[in-house]
This record gives sequence, C-alpha cells and structure tokens, in this order.
Amino acid sequence: MMPLKDNQDVATFLVMKHSWKGKYKRVFSIGTHGITTYNPERLEVTNKWQYSDVVTLASAKHSNPANNYDFTLVMKKDKKIDSMKFSSEHKCLIITEAFKYRHLFSEKPKDIYRYQAYKHHWSGTRLPIVLEVGPCSLEQLDPSTHTLLASYPYSDIQGILQVRDIPGGFVLAVGGYSRLHLFSNAMDHQIIINKMLEMASLTINISIKVLSATITLDDYHNQRFGKYR
Repeated sequence: MMPLKDNQDVATFLVMKHSWKGKYKRVFSIGTHGITTYNPERLEVTNKWQYSDVVTLASAKHSNPANNYDFTLVMKKDKKIDSMKFSSEHKCLIITEAFKYRHLFSEKPKDIYRYQAYKHHWSGTRLPIVLEVGPCSLEQLDPSTHTLLASYPYSDIQGILQVRDIPGGFVLAVGGYSRLHLFSNAMDHQIIINKMLEMASLTINISIKVLSATITLDDYHNQRFGKYR
C-alpha cells in the first residue's frame, strides 16, 4: 500500500491492534496529512487515513482509568462510519497528538471554549492571553491572532491549585517536576477549570487533581521551577 501523499510522520507509537483475527503489533503514526499504520517488522503501510476521513479518536471508558490503554479510531469508509480498536500505554499522548490536527477532521468541533485571561510571568509581568479549553489540552493563544503560543496537555497536569491573593488566579503544576504556570481570570476561572476536568474525562478518560490547598503569589515565585504538591 502506498503512503499518504506528501505526508510526513510527526509522532509514532508502537500499539496493539485489536481485530476479529486477534491482536497484533502496529506502528501507529500521526502525520502532517493523516494517520498511518505500519507493520513493525517490514515498515510497510497497512492502513492510512487522511484527516478529512477521520471522525475522532476516543478513549475507551473504564472503571479504572489507570489501567485503561484502549482507544478507538473512528473514520469514514465508503460513505459509512467505521472504526478500529487499538491499545497502548501511550494512549493519552497518541490522542493528544492526533487532536492537534482536529481542525482537519471530517467533523469539526461544534463548540470552542475560549476565555480572555492573563498569564503571569515569573518576572512579574502579566500578559493578556486567550485560553482555549481543547479536547486534550489547555491552549494559550495570542489575543490578537489566536496563534497557538503554548499547550498544556491534560495528561501532563499533575494538579491545579487556586492562588488566594490573585482574583481568579490558578496554577497548573505540569510535568514530572510539577513546574508551575499561573493564569488568572476574575470572572470565569472556575468555569475554565471545570471545563478542563470535563474535557479530560470525556476525551482521554483521565481525572485531573484539583488540590484543596491554596498558594500565594510568593509561593508561586518560590516554587515555580521546583516540585510542588
């Protein structure tokens, strides 16, 4: 099978494909123009889908999300809706990477959740931004052009903390070292947080911790690079 025309593989993962024939390994690749699966032994193309044929990727619902590696690729095939089931310990990252191209999917997002906000820099400056609560990540956009400036995947967020001396202030603890990122929106901060929790559960079936403890602006400056739980 020929590869997708002009497609460049961006992120590749070893997955298990589930079919009526059984389970077997595939390389699952997120590309610039679509999704491709390869035979891992010979690296020949076994399936390919342009993004215009992709409907969505969905995590399987499971009572124990920590042990849930299953996800489904839903696509259009011969004017019908079809699907393929896969599993991978990198499920959250696979779905997150694929959804970076969601604007090219056959079904465009029905609702876009954007909010005016501020990003508080460690230097003390406060920058106006737009926060978009996406399916897999909180995205920081330029307020004038809506260009993507930064992305905070839900699967990387260790926790959310309120900042008690900034109106509408909240911090994301991101990554293995829980580096802190401070935002504020005096009116809609709780709506933003709730929508993040909803989308993380809906799209990749994970829960983000909202810590009951609060911090101060000084705490943020002191702990911004280091581990804060």
